[in-house]
Amino acid sequence: LADDLVLNRREDATQRFIEHFEGRDEEAESAEDPTEGMEPEEALHWHILRRKKEGVEDWIDRSNEKIGAVPTLNEVLLPAMKEVGDKFGAGELILPFVLQSAEVMKRAVGRLENYLVRMEGHTKGKVVIATVFGDVHDIGKSLVNTILTNNGYTVIDLGKQVPVDTIINAAIEEKADAIGLSALLVSTSKQMPLAVGELHDRGLDFPLLVGGAAINRDFGRRILYPKGKESDEIYEPGIFYCKDAFQGLDTMDELVDPEKRTELVERTREAARVLREKPVVKDDSPPVTDASVRSSVSTETPVPEPPYWGAREVPVALDAIYAYLDRHVLFKLHWGGRGVKGEAWEQLISEDFQPRMERMWKEQDYLEPRAALGYFPANSEGNDVVVFDPQDHDKEIARLTFPRQPKHDRICLADFYRPLEGGERDVVAIQGVTMGPASTERLTQLERDGEYSEQLFTHGLAVQAAEGSAEWLHSHARSELGIDPDQGRRYSWGYPACPDQSEHTKVWELLRLEDIGMTLSDGYAVMPEQSTVAIIAHHPQAVYFGMKSGFVPEQKVPDELIAGTDRGGEKPPEAEPREDRLEQEAQADTPARA
Repeated sequence: LADDLVLNRREDATQRFIEHFEGRDEEAESAEDPTEGMEPEEALHWHILRRKKEGVEDWIDRSNEKIGAVPTLNEVLLPAMKEVGDKFGAGELILPFVLQSAEVMKRAVGRLENYLVRMEGHTKGKVVIATVFGDVHDIGKSLVNTILTNNGYTVIDLGKQVPVDTIINAAIEEKADAIGLSALLVSTSKQMPLAVGELHDRGLDFPLLVGGAAINRDFGRRILYPKGKESDEIYEPGIFYCKDAFQGLDTMDELVDPEKRTELVERTREAARVLREKPVVKDDSPPVTDASVRSSVSTETPVPEPPYWGAREVPVALDAIYAYLDRHVLFKLHWGGRGVKGEAWEQLISEDFQPRMERMWKEQDYLEPRAALGYFPANSEGNDVVVFDPQDHDKEIARLTFPRQPKHDRICLADFYRPLEGGERDVVAIQGVTMGPASTERLTQLERDGEYSEQLFTHGLAVQAAEGSAEWLHSHARSELGIDPDQGRRYSWGYPACPDQSEHTKVWELLRLEDIGMTLSDGYAVMPEQSTVAIIAHHPQAVYFGMKSGFVPEQKVPDELIAGTDRGGEKPPEAEPREDRLEQEAQADTPARA
């Protein structure tokens, strides 16, 4: 089986892996037609639950002839997809399997549309969805589209980095039953309360579903109050946090049922009221802009000598990145292996994920890595990293500004560089990497073709390739600076330690990232999506920290490396990875790394 998949000797190699992982017995495997003798309803159920595309159109024809098109949709296909969702919720199916069922559903519905007259009752409801302005990440939103669409809803997907006015106007024009918003970044999640305020001020009645890695349930409860603490007014139609696509589906199913909708709205309001009335400890902390203090980070550590001053493009070979791919995050988070344990985890890795990754890496033609790395003389002044001209080390050319912890050890990222008043220049390294636009184009095409599971796998690999190239380039910079392979940290904009994405404009001027095909959106998001930029601190006491967490270590804390560790090996650890830095509430203590 492994040879068939790795060597691409059979078209059905992947499916045979999946069936083996599920423990399908030999009798079922040898059956020429498992649906022989079944009624159409039973056969369609089997196709969706077993993720078999071939032959589903014929069974749609037979089911339409027997019970009609609408009953086939409402009584056969939708309940089958509901069962798939229930199995996923119970931990019996991993996400790629769900998406394969959705592919069967798409093919079945495509055939069924030959018999369905598009009229009232054909759709369960209409939902306008978008990734908020400034955010270019949309794989989560695309999953919502897939699940809702294949469970009977009409979805108007506005795409990514969509302004609030555009979203609201589309909902009005489409006469939507609800709006769904997604945000990956803490900084862009602030668009959600703006949307609530605008909806409220205009007296609109669209229920609002919110989700994404940057927020949590309490975030949704807080923004139910459009004017915050200033008023007890609430957004009457309701704000509903959905942790994943299936919770979005469950929420929509309640919203389109008048009785269940009333119960859901009342339940959500009560939870928001209870949270609002919790005693609040008065925060007398100074603002994060306070620059009157400095943390205890040492100012006496040696300053490494860079190999050159200024920015250069660094040639990067795709094969060099491979060892830096974080397979633990790829398999658990991006490819849906979270929750799989023991022997099932071993089988999933050895019989599917690992050979799949090797095959995809070998066959792909959409990863086009480019990288830029710059070394600049620098110092800290208050909360700023002052960047000087590579040729004239006394000429200031930029200031990168960062927030300071209100409490804890009062850390600011600027503290990891020597202070300006000390008179000795430090060095700051800044990097940018991209996988190019081809991966985004491939993902768009896969979604258009209904290849949802392949889209998931491709997106995960492209994202980890970008992260792996950032890890490789950081390792390269450490080597050039002559510091330990695990010394220092790198930080990306958009997270609590460096939240202001408008600072990207300064990075672009310093690194000339447009020369390697990287651009900024109107909301300062990095494009193409599979790209990252980061500032590197070589200081041995550099650590990841948030505004509410993190302390200055007394001595060097080694960075967590990928290459040469279990995370980059063929059998990543079974333990769940720490919740990704993005899966925290907007005010959370989230370390920042790219």
